[in-house]
Amino acid sequence: MSPDESADDVTRRLDDALERVAHGAAVSVPSILLQRGLTVVFTAALTNGLGAAPYGLFALARRIQRFLARIVLGFRNGLSRFLPTADQAERNALATFASLLLLGVSTVFGAGLFLAAPRLTAMAGQSAQFETLVRVFALGMPASVWLFTVTEVLRGIEAVAPLNLTLRLAFPAAQLVVGVVGAFVLGDIVFVAGGVLAVMGLTGVGAAVWIIRARGFRPRLRGPDLPALRRRYLDYTIPLFLGGIATTTQRLGFYPLIAVLLSGVAGGVFSVGVLISQLVRLPLMAINQFIPPVAAALNEQGHGEALARLYHVTSRLVLVGVVAAAVPVVVYRETVMAAFGPTFTAYAPLLVLFVLAQVAACAAGSVGILLRMTDHQRALLVTNVAITAVLAVVAVPLTLRFDLAGVVWTYLLMLTLNNGIEVLVLYHLEGLQPFTKRHGFPLVAAVPYAGIALGARALAPGVVGAVAGTLAGLLAFAATLKLLGFTPVERRLASTLFERYGTMFGGWSLR
Repeated sequence: MSPDESADDVTRRLDDALERVAHGAAVSVPSILLQRGLTVVFTAALTNGLGAAPYGLFALARRIQRFLARIVLGFRNGLSRFLPTADQAERNALATFASLLLLGVSTVFGAGLFLAAPRLTAMAGQSAQFETLVRVFALGMPASVWLFTVTEVLRGIEAVAPLNLTLRLAFPAAQLVVGVVGAFVLGDIVFVAGGVLAVMGLTGVGAAVWIIRARGFRPRLRGPDLPALRRRYLDYTIPLFLGGIATTTQRLGFYPLIAVLLSGVAGGVFSVGVLISQLVRLPLMAINQFIPPVAAALNEQGHGEALARLYHVTSRLVLVGVVAAAVPVVVYRETVMAAFGPTFTAYAPLLVLFVLAQVAACAAGSVGILLRMTDHQRALLVTNVAITAVLAVVAVPLTLRFDLAGVVWTYLLMLTLNNGIEVLVLYHLEGLQPFTKRHGFPLVAAVPYAGIALGARALAPGVVGAVAGTLAGLLAFAATLKLLGFTPVERRLASTLFERYGTMFGGWSLR
């Protein structure tokens, strides 16, 4: 193959990979926005209908269960790694084995949490209602794990629409109904907890039925090739399961810390801060919907150059979106937090730290996924154990000294360290790194954006000023980026997406 042919091959594979990832992102962005919106409304219903303190207990109990569930879900990551390049018989075996493994481990963890509920309640100095909530979430552990197992199968086979309908529409909509009934009709937070878990399980069952009927999946427990396939799956996922203990401690260990050292209200404020700041994370979430199977296939087939260029382009696109989302949340932080009641408005300054944490988490793009998809899960395990050890040393002193602000500073430190070190590890092992000089362009474009938003806030405080300032600032942001210029790859991607979706909007086209 000549150098020109090699370059053409890389470009062709890059364009194909980008289109697949961008298609998943384009379809996912509206659904993720809808999901986040429904979740915000669900949270506001509980905080306004039941009060900050009951919601704080609910949030703490749910996060404790989620802490364990996320560890269990380390065993699901092999689905995105192996399903894209497997034949139908192997897919049947992988989905069957992974489902049984995850349900079994989640049942054991749920039983342990149920038995530990009284001790956790005593350690946290909470009421009997907290113990009841923990036990309800413990009983629902398999249902929550089942939902995310099924959606990982959908991701592995790149079933874009069914994934979004299941995870982004059906579940959050049903959760909102449960929240409204529990908060304003029954006034019972325990009903809300049980109802949320019930709809998780039912939504997962509905998605599984679709997979069986539409994609021909069938349970497969026997076959001469299955022992080797299972060993390969376990060899890949056991380090991810163990590493999940470290990463989950980083992400959700703050809730037990708050439960022991602070109050239920502090837990509610922290939960809301994470929820709002994760809206800033939307671009990375959108890209990450289908980058795992695409990256896994490129790595499996030896297309390293295309994978490197895919990482450059996607990480820059993520940074553009993250900066665009971060500016208005920071500028209009009081207006945003006021939606959850006066108790939360008082903590609006902390929202800036939450947003900075998400920017740090997103600036390097899909670094953790690329480590997994290039089979460096053991390096990821070592990295996250080391970071968790550092955080364990600093988290308690910062919390004791600065209360909730200390917890949030630790959260910012955690995400910054995590993503920074993962970038260094990925570069050392694979020669992959996300940054080019063009990554500075969104930061330059953020300057006029922030100036316009601040001016609008000064002229018209409140929701009207926030909306007007955000829209005008976004126009300035886009104009600055256009002036700075786009790459040929980005222009081809934009053209392809316009061609693909143009018929949905009156046949618009770039031609």
